[in-house]
Amino acid sequence: MQAVPDPEPDKPDQAQGAPTSEEHFEARLKQLEAELLGTDDLDKIPALEPIISDVLFRDTLARVYGASGTFKSFMTLDMSASVGTGTSWHGRKVQQGDVIYLVAEGSRGIRKRVRAWEQHHGRKMTGVRFLPRPVQAMDPEWLVLIELCRRLQPALIVVDTQARVTVGIEENSNTEMGRVVDRMEQLRAASGACVLLVHHTGHDSDRGRGATAVKGALQTELGVGRTGKNLDDTVVTLKTGKQKDDEELGDMPFGLYQILLKGEAKEDGTPVSSIVLVPLDTAGQPQAKSNYEARVEEIATRLDQAGVSATAGRDRLRSECNALDIKAENGLLSDVARLRKNRANHLSGNLSAAPLETGQEEWD
Repeated sequence: MQAVPDPEPDKPDQAQGAPTSEEHFEARLKQLEAELLGTDDLDKIPALEPIISDVLFRDTLARVYGASGTFKSFMTLDMSASVGTGTSWHGRKVQQGDVIYLVAEGSRGIRKRVRAWEQHHGRKMTGVRFLPRPVQAMDPEWLVLIELCRRLQPALIVVDTQARVTVGIEENSNTEMGRVVDRMEQLRAASGACVLLVHHTGHDSDRGRGATAVKGALQTELGVGRTGKNLDDTVVTLKTGKQKDDEELGDMPFGLYQILLKGEAKEDGTPVSSIVLVPLDTAGQPQAKSNYEARVEEIATRLDQAGVSATAGRDRLRSECNALDIKAENGLLSDVARLRKNRANHLSGNLSAAPLETGQEEWD
């Protein structure tokens, strides 16, 4: 005889005292209503907290965009260095804080750029830590990055570049890029940092490439453009593409200053070099140099005025400086000699020692 199946066991009764779905809804409704603010309550909302005055702000999403070769990565590294070390950024006040820099592309060139900045400014790039590989925004590892940044609480997180952390994502799709924005917002919310994306332009050089969903989420968007091809005539200009809740910047022009890394040479003996950005005035002239650079140029000018040969080496310059009552150590005299020789050979006046070779530096 076929067995009769046991009847379905009774479903457990709702736990005594547990709220019903209606009660839960009402509780959520009251909670949401309590979050509504009147006009007086708006004063309790914290104002934007700048990490670079009028440029970047804590707890926001920002982006720097530009075509290849416009030095946008040099720009973001320069900003990062100022925040990490707490030094003013070209005359703008900085709030010091730690920086996490995702070098998602071009990691082989980052050491030279950092050493050039350090040599130019005469200090270590403290407060900045680099991750020399991409972390994909839609992969589980992004959640690990979020937790790391939640614990470290940096002031600035740089993602260089947006494209390298969104591999396989259709960047022209607002739906897919909306999910990426959500991941970036999770990183921002957990860390309280300014999350700064570095991005390329498309056919339209006046905006970042891809879906508009990203720009809509940004507090700040900055464009980087370039004119000129050589060290002498190149001008890199930073422009405001968007500043949602603050006054937009005027254009900020920069020139290129080449740095020969001291104590470093390639196998053939030629110097290892990189560049730093120096601010220009409206006439395209450098606004300020480091104390060391100013001293090199001062001595070079005095030697020029005294009629000392531009090809004179360090030993000759030492005796000439003694006669002119100029005090200078050997290293300083070596840089003076290099600068004068470069000028005599009609090389760039923006050189710390010798010209760049084609393809020697990875620009962006």
